[in-house]
Amino acid sequence: VGSRRQAARSAVRRRVTTTTSSEDASFAIRDSASGARVSQAAGKRLRWYACGPTVYDAAHVGHARTYVTLDMLVRSARRYGGCEVEYAMGVTDIDDKIIARAAELGVAPDALARDEEAAFFEAMARLGCEAPSRVLRVSEHVEEIVDFVREIEARGFAYASGGSVWFDVGKLGALYGTFAEGRGTSAAAAERVDDPDSGKRDARDFALWKGAKAGEPSWESPWGAGRPGWHIECSAMTRAAFGETLDLHAGGVDLAFPHHENEIAQWRGSRDDPTGTWCSCWVHTGHVHIEGRKMSKSLKNFVTVDQMLDDETTPDDFRLFCALHRYRSTVTFAKDKLDDARRLRLEIEAALLAARDAARRPSDARKRLPRKFGPAEDELADAARQARAEIRAALLDDLDTPTAVALIAKLATRLRQYALSSTLAPEPLVDCAATVADALDALGFADTARAWTGAPAKPAQDDAVHLALSAVVDLRTRVRAAALAAPASSLRDALLDLCDAARDSPALARLGFVLVDQRDGQTLLARAAAADADDQAPAPSTPRLDPSAAIRDIPPDQLFRLADEYRGKFSAYDQDGLPIRDADGNDLSKSMRKKLRKRLDLHNSKWQARATAA
Repeated sequence: VGSRRQAARSAVRRRVTTTTSSEDASFAIRDSASGARVSQAAGKRLRWYACGPTVYDAAHVGHARTYVTLDMLVRSARRYGGCEVEYAMGVTDIDDKIIARAAELGVAPDALARDEEAAFFEAMARLGCEAPSRVLRVSEHVEEIVDFVREIEARGFAYASGGSVWFDVGKLGALYGTFAEGRGTSAAAAERVDDPDSGKRDARDFALWKGAKAGEPSWESPWGAGRPGWHIECSAMTRAAFGETLDLHAGGVDLAFPHHENEIAQWRGSRDDPTGTWCSCWVHTGHVHIEGRKMSKSLKNFVTVDQMLDDETTPDDFRLFCALHRYRSTVTFAKDKLDDARRLRLEIEAALLAARDAARRPSDARKRLPRKFGPAEDELADAARQARAEIRAALLDDLDTPTAVALIAKLATRLRQYALSSTLAPEPLVDCAATVADALDALGFADTARAWTGAPAKPAQDDAVHLALSAVVDLRTRVRAAALAAPASSLRDALLDLCDAARDSPALARLGFVLVDQRDGQTLLARAAAADADDQAPAPSTPRLDPSAAIRDIPPDQLFRLADEYRGKFSAYDQDGLPIRDADGNDLSKSMRKKLRKRLDLHNSKWQARATAA
């Protein structure tokens, strides 16, 4: 089993690094501008640009949601869509906010920008985001920005006034308004000018170049010293990186108007092409709300990435929180929602750990495992095969992560049930676990996937504990088997009581394990999901199979041993796990056994139904 499991893991890792697929695939994403699905053929090089941060303060959860979601989108395009994605991210390191914040702190604007840029990418790496193919800084593209502004001016779509240069929105007429927020503004906005002293002709006009102010960073230009406007930077930097057109442009939905609207206007103005298409697909992630309001630095209601991750939430918890919503939807950031994501992640992780422990049973136990597939093995193999196809289809369909996560969780439930069964074949177990882990890895859940594919967070400690417990469990199994085979006596009863006490020891729960006595006389050392409790809370006094101690996950032959309502009430059981003696060693009455048999049959029917539906 060990060599086969290692080969399977190697296959998973090979699949992890593959960017093409043998299956015909089409990665489709919804274009925010038109609402239409835009398909990208496998093997195509995608020139993909994302508006990055304005680096003046710490990254917050709103940023994190956007970039974690885009990370899953890029990963899916590469892994499942077979696309060659060149992913560039812009960094605004020249801006009014940077200048103002630097003045507050008494530091140079460029020094503040470099520090915050480094902190931003460290935060994204901590969240499991892959680094962009290119990072485009505004300060390193001033020459390209000046050239772009000159082209717009030369074609009559810009005018200089007071040392600044403004884009003349009126030149586009009704064509200004690609995004819904910008439609219908032309007539009303053209009739007013918010600031008569600004030099603008129209309230909609926006700065391409800002005239220099005393004490602020500036660069020389044909219009005098100054610095770039906000909107022009992305247009110029993407052209420098990718040429005249883009395949995808991404950012938060709050950037659609006016920022992305103005980027389109600039490109059309530079080419004197008011109806041209610069980018074939726009991708916008939804808002993040907190306490009913949009999270933003301007409202001072934001939670930084460091604050979030320092408050019990792991990067995979937050990634799953994001994946449980469509990328376009508005989400509410709240502790209970993060807790829901955490519980689900722990259930999936527990399934992988159970499979991992089942696959590395002691050699003598592995020798007794069947190799012939029965109905359970065929069903598990079919479930894994179907899940692979359906997960792939969901992610290629406009990154439908909620559906993909539901499919992963459903397969994980089935995997755990099989891993805890008394007899299992190694091949379907390995295939199913690899399917779950591969799907997790494809979406960036590296730590959770590692429960199967690699070393745990503390490999030395984990392996040492498991090795020590395995030796103890092996000794207990031998003692229990000898006692069960011996004739009735007080010594026999005492040995079985000691075996039960070892199985029910709270110390096992604190270490994160449970013992499952199986019908064939063997005992499975299974991994329990981490308890859903505060770090300061006392360790649970009894072992649990999942965070909520749900009866639904207890194998039928262990129901009366592990379920909280029955724990400690019985001292002996038949081969089906049905109690035959109470806690004091007295035989149970026929009526009591009949009642318990009905309860066991009901639980067994539900267990089988869940296995069939999973």
